[in-house]
Amino acid sequence: MKSPQVSAWEFVVRLAIAAVLGLAIGFERQWRQRSVGLHTSSLVSMGAAMFALLDDTLDAGDTTRIAAGIVTGVGFIAGGAILRSGITVTGLTTAATMWATAAVGALAGFGFWRQALAGAVSIVLFNLVLQPLAVAIDAKTQHRHGQDGDSG
Repeated sequence: MKSPQVSAWEFVVRLAIAAVLGLAIGFERQWRQRSVGLHTSSLVSMGAAMFALLDDTLDAGDTTRIAAGIVTGVGFIAGGAILRSGITVTGLTTAATMWATAAVGALAGFGFWRQALAGAVSIVLFNLVLQPLAVAIDAKTQHRHGQDGDSG
């Protein structure tokens, strides 16, 4: 086996970046009382970063396969956040946030810090802005359907 391509210091820095960005995403989720918060978001981000760092550590040259494994694995875990009760499905935003958080961690692990930061900021902003917008649209639609007497 060849010597690692990433120094111990760089490994720790990339992992720390993934952890901090995962915490930032998790803070927004925790603040809004969602099921995936600080703890899970930081672990998902750090786990993805460690798998990404594995490529450089082993000098395997399998970056795309590692990224594909992260996508699949986290997609499976995120599926556990999706709940169905009758015709109502909940947890899709939480699952998507978890999946996107893994991408942030992978970017940090591969050394793309700026892109990881941009991804984390985008996730937090989208969750903060789009949720109230979705609620407002739903309320407007329900109000309109209630006045029309149209049930579908």
